[in-house]
Amino acid sequence: MKTQMKRIATILLCLCAMACSSEEADLKAQPAASGGRTLIVYYSFTNNVRTIVGELAKQINADVLEVQPAEEGLDYAANNYAIGSRLIAAIRQHPEDPASYPSIKPSNIDVSQYDNIIVATPLWWSQMAAPMQSYLFQNGAKMAGKRIGLIVSSASSGISSTVADAKRLIPEGLFLEPNLWIRASQVGQASTMLAEWIEETGLNKDDQTSDMKIKVSDGENIVIFQLNSTSAARSLFNMLPIEVEVENYSNNEKIFYPTPALQYGNDCIEGDCPAGTIALFSPWGNVVMYYAPASRYSGLYILGHAIEDAHLIKNLSGTIRVEPVTTTDASLTAATADRQDIYSIDGSRRITAKANGLKSLKKGLYISNGKKIAVK
Repeated sequence: MKTQMKRIATILLCLCAMACSSEEADLKAQPAASGGRTLIVYYSFTNNVRTIVGELAKQINADVLEVQPAEEGLDYAANNYAIGSRLIAAIRQHPEDPASYPSIKPSNIDVSQYDNIIVATPLWWSQMAAPMQSYLFQNGAKMAGKRIGLIVSSASSGISSTVADAKRLIPEGLFLEPNLWIRASQVGQASTMLAEWIEETGLNKDDQTSDMKIKVSDGENIVIFQLNSTSAARSLFNMLPIEVEVENYSNNEKIFYPTPALQYGNDCIEGDCPAGTIALFSPWGNVVMYYAPASRYSGLYILGHAIEDAHLIKNLSGTIRVEPVTTTDASLTAATADRQDIYSIDGSRRITAKANGLKSLKKGLYISNGKKIAVK
């Protein structure tokens, strides 16, 4: 579990032209930091979103990036939002044309370094505010495989068109459900609404996961894997939990196809795969779990290895659930670390017993460590 103090980095793309609210001042006062697993990207014109982000930053460990237009001092609300309306119309007409998007100040934040990205934005004429659309148009492709949370502020308009904008601009993002809609009249309740949303979306999952360990189960068989720190392994971990169909392949592996496909980079590892290895076969996009050894193959990237019950990989069938190992799971694993597997005399049934004795077993014959034992 994370014990470090919350890091809040505010990277300003330009000095704010409008007077700062007290919430804005508090947000800017946080010490700068780099890296981190969660990034909050926000744009605010009326200060409502800025206030919401200030509350959010108190509740999660995150870096914060404020998107700012390149041209300062524009009054988007003048003449019934004439400027904002014109910008939105241009994007609607030619959404694939970079020239349709208004210029914003450049950012030196590398979104690929984050696992979770929270987008907080107002809407203009039911669409996502144009400056935020510009940022996502420039960076959305880099967010493939990331967990995306969406927070939208509006006076009264619904947010469905803004959600559609986000999914258009981040086509391969893993969107968390539900999206959070905070009306202007509800900004004072933002702290409570955010806390409930964080819990519902699982954004606090990092505090309950145990070092990139995952559990694969078909309801009867459970295998625990320790993932490595490569980009492909993180891509898998970030999309969990998932339920997929597991398939037999060849005579030594089980495979499944995550959707969307895992993202991977130059840090991925090729090598021989002993029994218990979990890997990505990048040419096909499938994840492979080996119950017997396999040789190194081009594009076969090792994601990790089984640390518990690797022999059960062979038994996995049907729909499997892949999910992070929680601290509760880890405690159970630790509690069973001093146990050993004992089988019925015909080898058909496995019994787990304390390693320091067989007193819990009924009288009879058993097999333990390849030897026949008698309990009287």
